[in-house]
Amino acid sequence: MTTVELTLRRGLRYEHVALGFAFTLLLCVSMVLVSRDVEAAHHIAFDSRAMLPAAFSVAAFSLCAYLMFSSNNAFSVAVSFYLFAITAGYLWLSFFTQLSYDHATARLSAVAMWAAFAIPALTINRSLKFRDFLTIKQMDLISVFLICASAVIALRGYFLGFHFVGFIEGDPLRNTLILPTWMRYAVPILTTAALPFCCAWLLFRKRYILALVALTVCLAYYPITLHKTALMTPIWLVFISILLKLVRWRVAVVLSLLIPLAIGLAALAVAPLYYTPIFRVINFRMLAIPASALDHYFHYFSTHPLTNFCQISIIGKLLNCSLPDQLGVLLAQEYKTGNYNASLLATEGIASVGPYVAPVSAFFCGLVFAAANLVSNRLNPSFVILSGAAMLPAIMNVPLSTVALTHGGIVLVILWMLTPSDAPR
Repeated sequence: MTTVELTLRRGLRYEHVALGFAFTLLLCVSMVLVSRDVEAAHHIAFDSRAMLPAAFSVAAFSLCAYLMFSSNNAFSVAVSFYLFAITAGYLWLSFFTQLSYDHATARLSAVAMWAAFAIPALTINRSLKFRDFLTIKQMDLISVFLICASAVIALRGYFLGFHFVGFIEGDPLRNTLILPTWMRYAVPILTTAALPFCCAWLLFRKRYILALVALTVCLAYYPITLHKTALMTPIWLVFISILLKLVRWRVAVVLSLLIPLAIGLAALAVAPLYYTPIFRVINFRMLAIPASALDHYFHYFSTHPLTNFCQISIIGKLLNCSLPDQLGVLLAQEYKTGNYNASLLATEGIASVGPYVAPVSAFFCGLVFAAANLVSNRLNPSFVILSGAAMLPAIMNVPLSTVALTHGGIVLVILWMLTPSDAPR
């Protein structure tokens, strides 16, 4: 590599770091505004007296952005950035929380968890070299088959009942819906892994009509399940695909959170006396809640027994140590909020082994993504990010075990493995 190329690459990294700083700055501003319009149960607050140490803490952590954007592992970069957003948000909120626990230890634990996850996920950049299982035409056929199978399952769901309501009105109705057990597993796998993969493949193959059909089938699951994922995934995939067309994939990763964050703040600026649904969906639900979850998990498990991974159903059955209820439900009962599922930092980390050992658990989670890199690194980075785009919001809000099994993370890795290495380009 020539000196000019090295200088150019270093300059691009600084550009990514600058975007990372801009994101954390807006994130802190957003957290302040969220604190003015949130229920007391969420414990999201702000006190100007602690603003300087909070800002210094977040700014120091933002230096880690250079590590992220030095990696070529596309999907791990995206996941690390989304976990980075959670960690930065928690560092800010921890200086103002009303929950009582060892905040200093918790902050160090949160940063150490992120670093322990990021080191293997970002630095292990090998790629498995194996003979392609399928040709491009065969992959086309598999994509069409998955779309058709998804459409048939959706049609089966409509015979069981459907509701054409908004996502706000759908919240109280969701828990009353009764779907077959197989469909409760099939739907999130299809809407989070299979259909986004098909859409990404077909877009890169320039089969735009079929890609639109994949998005339409994904959207068709919303009246059946009333899950926001089915409603928002098509919009999210279109947004990410546009970003990947306009900018380099690393910049697209940052902008995928920075732009929605800015849109939420702009919506609030337009109507300062009324906290719009846009602000509440993006700035509160998408960004503040995952960070606030760390706050609640640190507090809850400072006074309650650790789960020792028994919240994972397979481990609970093998070791006969199942919890009395789902972890998110237990937290919801304690804090009088909705179902409080959280990211791998909170569940596989804090809840399972406590703040001191949580970085070790996060390191092994990072190894899981490093293993996925072995398959995905042989493919176009933009394709990898787009095909896995629906996974990213899930990773912010549910445990890694749930992402891998219920949301189809394993299915996505298998599809990456089957994808011909010479396509898409």
